[in-house]
Amino acid sequence: MEKFFKLFKRNLKTERLELRILEPTKENAKLVWDTLKNESIKDFQYIRFSPKYDKSLPESVDEVLSILKNENKMANQNGAVWYVFHKNKLVGYLRIHYWESNKTLQFAGVWLIKSVWGNGFSREIHDAVERIAFEKLHIHRTGRQCMATNIRSKKSIINSGYHLDGTMRDANLMPDGTWTNHLVFTKLETEYKVD
Repeated sequence: MEKFFKLFKRNLKTERLELRILEPTKENAKLVWDTLKNESIKDFQYIRFSPKYDKSLPESVDEVLSILKNENKMANQNGAVWYVFHKNKLVGYLRIHYWESNKTLQFAGVWLIKSVWGNGFSREIHDAVERIAFEKLHIHRTGRQCMATNIRSKKSIINSGYHLDGTMRDANLMPDGTWTNHLVFTKLETEYKVD
């Protein structure tokens, strides 16, 4: 785990983005809240950023602070959490987890605000993290998941060279009370291609 933390428990940069670790402070909670408060719940229907299962988005600065504290605890066990900035503006979020015993890195959550969709940011983020994971941490595989009805994520994952391993039926309760399947994808070290 020491090598994982050394590689990932820090701020990272890609060509256009900064991935920053935010401490769970009131100031940072307000920053996240100010970014999310005007986003449409419809656009975040596939995200479970709020600790309340039936809601996609937090409802207050205090709720965001609670989320930041919870994320910080989870990351200190076996993961890393970053907030994504473009031109010094918060535009997204990424969480990963690492299982040293089977050399697996799991992308556990990602979101981007709607105004930056279509810029290839998700691919850029995932490519940067994969590069470190495969080339420096020497993992065996990485995993990504999405809800079956999340066509944008599904397309992005497939276009990034991931293999669909399986479908968990009715695994996600949607905010409108319906159920949707959950797709599980992996990429093995033999499938990782160096650019």
